[in-house]
Amino acid sequence: MMDLYHKLLILGGISFLIFGISWICFARISMSYIEREMKKEGKEPPQWDGMGARAVSYAMVIALPAGVLKNYILVDAEAAKRLSRPLDRKLAVWYLIAGFVGTVIILVASYVKPDDLIL
Repeated sequence: MMDLYHKLLILGGISFLIFGISWICFARISMSYIEREMKKEGKEPPQWDGMGARAVSYAMVIALPAGVLKNYILVDAEAAKRLSRPLDRKLAVWYLIAGFVGTVIILVASYVKPDDLIL
């Protein structure tokens, strides 16, 4: 019989798989669309992308209520919010929630890890 720790590890693995899929979907669909539209307006998208931080930045700007990240310097928050479509908002929320849930599950699993288990 499987204990709580191993159930959480499996659930965490599934959550991170969903997170990876949501990351790819958001980056390929929403981020590329927004940056293409920004170029049409003569605005250059950020050239940096430290370990996927650009995708997280766009997702936070799009998913959070207007004005929360008004002075955000990593991406053009105003343009990203204005140019985002309803699909982009859904993908951003899916991406952020999937990452948060996966992280919480893995942290809880590390807390309930049996003492006699060596990893």
